[in-house]
Amino acid sequence: MAKIDPQDPQKLAVVKSDSSDIELINTKKGGVDIYTEQVFGDCTVELEVMIPKGSNSGIYLMGQYEVQVADSYGKKSIKDSSMGGIFGAAAPKINAAKKPGVWQKFRIEFKAPRFENHKRIAPAEFVKVALNGEVIHENVKIEKGPTSGALKNGEFAEGPLMLQGGMGAVAFRNIRIFVPGQ
Repeated sequence: MAKIDPQDPQKLAVVKSDSSDIELINTKKGGVDIYTEQVFGDCTVELEVMIPKGSNSGIYLMGQYEVQVADSYGKKSIKDSSMGGIFGAAAPKINAAKKPGVWQKFRIEFKAPRFENHKRIAPAEFVKVALNGEVIHENVKIEKGPTSGALKNGEFAEGPLMLQGGMGAVAFRNIRIFVPGQ
């Protein structure tokens, strides 16, 4: 299981556990991105994240649109690069970030962009994003298109869930994806 590295508070350590929980852990900066084989359009994603001090990562809906995972605990100034920010589009309404080394829960309700005759007629939208039980975004439309770190150029009707690993130490667990009508 993941915990703050006692030798370096900017890294995560992996320790033995009796738990059967599965955690995806990138112990330091420079890891790899992980993404699902299955693709999604409209969906609700629930997951928990843990980061050490100063870390940076992201949750990419459809591999294209990023919800920021960053150490923002106690910061008065919040922006789109703060914990829960929709990178390049919107800062969270409030700073709901917990301190480094504590598991934090996201619930992200997402609506994929709409297309007609291969032309986008409606942008992607973060319908509601909650962090640690606090609503931090509602009805944020992504007019400018994908985040700069997107899997591929352009916009699409579906794509994978991508968990960013290369920017900083991060751990993910309890990942659930709900698709309307399934």
